[in-house]
Amino acid sequence: MKKYLFLIAFASAGVFAVAQNTAKDVFTKDQIVWYGLDFSKAKMIGAFDQGAGAAPASGSDIKAKFIPGWNGVILNEPEKYDLKKTFRKTDVYKDLSVVEKSNSKIDVDNFMTFNDYKFDNPNSIVEGILNGYDKGDKTEGIGLVFIVEYFNKSEAKASVYVTFFDIASKKVLFTEHMTGKPGGFGLRNYWVRTIKEILDQIDDGTYKSWKNIYGK
Repeated sequence: MKKYLFLIAFASAGVFAVAQNTAKDVFTKDQIVWYGLDFSKAKMIGAFDQGAGAAPASGSDIKAKFIPGWNGVILNEPEKYDLKKTFRKTDVYKDLSVVEKSNSKIDVDNFMTFNDYKFDNPNSIVEGILNGYDKGDKTEGIGLVFIVEYFNKSEAKASVYVTFFDIASKKVLFTEHMTGKPGGFGLRNYWVRTIKEILDQIDDGTYKSWKNIYGK
């Protein structure tokens, strides 16, 4: 009787355990939530300009104009940046608000550098970024965010941690390091091309490899 009363009280309080997603669920569930590109711990390496001899791009320029621009291209050109196809989903819910808040914390005075830069402990940094996320539109499910390590002008390369996580707990399900080459005209198009290349790599075989590792 006591056990029965406890269960009633527990239910009436509205306290229900939500099953935590696993890495396997990334490959079995039909929906993911796309959060966008997170630059909160990234560096821009080299001298960035706006293309064709236009003015240099400062840390403030990149934070205020180009990061929203890169995220906006992915959001507004789904036929080119086809997240559904890449990740084999019937539904990709897009919520940039969480990453916009994270990117707002970028310290523009230390954002640009000419020195080599890498995350000293990638797993710890990824976990720390996720733990700092506010709740977005979705309070549970599987989240996907591309955590940018750097854009390197001299090497013409972007370094990104493709990260799936359980939204309710903010637990990392898995994170994988990938790189992409830029291309195109103008600073916005040139660097967002790196994300297209990474998506193409995932679609062309990396997704299958991840499924063999994490999907069992």
